[in-house]
Order: sequence, then structure tokens, then C-alpha cells
Amino acid sequence: MTDTSPIGLDLEQQLENVLSFITQPSNAPHNVVKADTPDNTVNKALYYLKNDQPPLAAKWMRLAAMSGNQRAQFYLGLFFIKGQGVPSSVFHGAVWLSLASSQGYEPATTALTDLRKHLTTRRFKDAQCYAATLYEQIHQQQFAHLIPNSP
Repeated sequence: MTDTSPIGLDLEQQLENVLSFITQPSNAPHNVVKADTPDNTVNKALYYLKNDQPPLAAKWMRLAAMSGNQRAQFYLGLFFIKGQGVPSSVFHGAVWLSLASSQGYEPATTALTDLRKHLTTRRFKDAQCYAATLYEQIHQQQFAHLIPNSP
């Protein structure tokens, strides 16, 4: 049964518009691949957040954060603090903010300073340790191609 209410028709039209845009042939040469850069991924996540789809926003923001994008790490920290698309967790928010802050992302440093009063010293130190572990995972993933394979 098809929803014939004005809202139902609007949603169907939106879906049809999105599908036609996605499936339209590209004018770019076949050997040119559009790069899905971390910045594009952050923008995609912000688009989903703006359109009230926090779970999709969190999915794309995590992908960008795990690629090493400090802006994405900052936003993902805020997602955890606010519980947008992820479970609400001040601890995990502090982890991602610590990671972005340690790489010089100033908005994360400011947010982390404000957040600090909501965590015990032990939990704050645990968050920093977890951030260090994430940093190692991200950089191992980014530079895995430089590590020679064992015979």
C-alpha cells in the first residue's frame, strides 16, 4: 500500500530524486575516480546530522575520525557527549577530544578543558590512555603499506 498523504508523496519524491542523482551516469572519464577524502566524509556526516539522521552522521564521522581527521575526531567527541547517534558517554567524548587536542586542534582543546570538570582525574587519565591507543591504531592503519611483510 502506498502512502498518498502529502508527506508520504514528499518522501517518495525525495527518495526518487536521491536515487536518480546517485544512479545518473558520470561525465567524468572512467579512469578518474572521485576520491572520498576525510573532509568529504566529514561533510557527509554533517549533512546527515543536519537532516536529523544522527546514526548515519555518527557512522560517517567515525570513518573520518579513524582516518586521522582531527575535525572529525572533535565532532565525534561531541557526538558522544551529546549522545547523537552513539551512546551518551562523557568518557568516550573525552577520548576523541583528547585525540584531536593532542594533534593541535584548538576547538578540541577548549572543549576538553570545559569537559575536564565532569570527569575524575583517574577517568580523565584513562581517556588520555585510550586516546593514545587510538592514535597508534590510526597511524598503524595509515602507514601499514610501509611496513615490510614477514617472510
